[in-house]
Amino acid sequence: MAYTLVTPYRWETYLDDPYSKYARLAGRRFTGGTIDGPIAPSMTDVPRGQSLLVTGTTVVMTQTPSQDDLAAASYYFLGGHEYVISNEQAAVLIAAGYSDYVTPIV
Repeated sequence: MAYTLVTPYRWETYLDDPYSKYARLAGRRFTGGTIDGPIAPSMTDVPRGQSLLVTGTTVVMTQTPSQDDLAAASYYFLGGHEYVISNEQAAVLIAAGYSDYVTPIV
């Protein structure tokens, strides 16, 4: 049986500037409110893909893996993508606590 993996993501403020009036909106839903005028939804939070690097049975989640990190891993799944994975890969991810992102293909 094959599995589908959809890599995790987390919400981050698009304008990552602590002095921006929009920076304090991080992690909050856009409700159509205003701060000195209308706020475009694109100016609040955007999803950032999290990559999963697998070495043996160890899984590390990172947002910005380096080329060295990727080369050192047994295999990896880049953030923001959907993959079809094997039973063995699914077993490693599930055992490491990433079962929410793994779905069996029926």
